Amino acid sequence: MAKKQEIYFNGDDCRFCNGMCCRYVTIDIEKEPRSEDRFDEIIWWLFNPNIKILKNGHTWSILVMGKCENLNESCKCDIYEARPDLCREYPPEEDGCHFDSIKRLEGTIFNTAEELLTYLADDRKKEWAKKRLEKIRATKIL
Repeated sequence: MAKKQEIYFNGDDCRFCNGMCCRYVTIDIEKEPRSEDRFDEIIWWLFNPNIKILKNGHTWSILVMGKCENLNESCKCDIYEARPDLCREYPPEEDGCHFDSIKRLEGTIFNTAEELLTYLADDRKKEWAKKRLEKIRATKIL
């Protein structure tokens, strides 16, 4: 069986890009959440449909979905020559361009508060999460 080979794109391949890297940002959460209060804040974030949470081991990040205002309809940057250094340096050379997906983000992505609460109730055995999940589901039925 042939080994799957990762394909990396260089700057010359940008003409094929759909600008996926300009459609989200990640922000690290300083400390791994452990308490109900810390998770309460994360649950609140997840009520915004543009926010997701990424968990990779003990590292948690906020994943904000949204297109950069400088990305035009042709998926090109309108301020390419004047773009910030962060844009110029992204992605790090060792990671390569992820081209048309966010699949290089490793870990678990929680899309909704219910997904996070289910994880906390089932995998982490948090009784408070189970109760809150039941309340949310009951409220949605009403």
